[in-house]
Amino acid sequence: MTAARQLAFGFAHAPSLAAADFCRGAANEAALAMIERWPAWPARRLALWGPDGSGKTHLLAIWCARSSARALCPADLARDEAPALIPASGHVALDDADCVLDEPALLHLLNLVSERGGSLLLTAREAPARWGTRLADLRSRLRSITAVALGPPDEALLRAVLTKLFADRQLAVAPPTIDYILRRIDRSLAAARELVARLDRIALARGVQIGAALVREALAREEDGGGEYSVTVSPGEPKLL
Repeated sequence: MTAARQLAFGFAHAPSLAAADFCRGAANEAALAMIERWPAWPARRLALWGPDGSGKTHLLAIWCARSSARALCPADLARDEAPALIPASGHVALDDADCVLDEPALLHLLNLVSERGGSLLLTAREAPARWGTRLADLRSRLRSITAVALGPPDEALLRAVLTKLFADRQLAVAPPTIDYILRRIDRSLAAARELVARLDRIALARGVQIGAALVREALAREEDGGGEYSVTVSPGEPKLL
């Protein structure tokens, strides 16, 4: 009998960025409080900074939904003039702001938002004062922005994030398996995101559910720098790599 085989298509998994789906915890409590405090921000500007996967983009999306702000990325500043980037609300959010290479364009954007009475939200991996900005006027403005850090997650937050990441991919994972992951994974949200994606790929390729044995194998492959997973198929059928 020919063994059943499931193709592992590379579908994109878009996480929910709704306010109701944000995982609250001690690591992001201060940042979330500032988002909820808008528009009472000092000088109507705020910078959120922290490691990849810490929830900065989710908070940015929550604020944009509340304020009718336009969400921008560094490529937008490279492609369009600042006046064209500011919406009718006057509010702008710039994700990965520390990756902007055109400092005059960023300075122009900051000045225009202020002139139009809008609010500005920046996200970055480091606080604006640490960006090594060369343009003196821009450096001065960035240093004056209230900056709030998102810290490393505690166990409760990491558990909630893992549960959400699996749910975003419509994967049913039992609580004991979540506990197993928590005892072995690096305490970072980026590590959780990468492991969930890896587990999703192997589970889809093999047509199996995610349990402790699969987690153990995925973590071992990660330590060994292993590549994609293969699935056992009947003779004559191609392998999925």
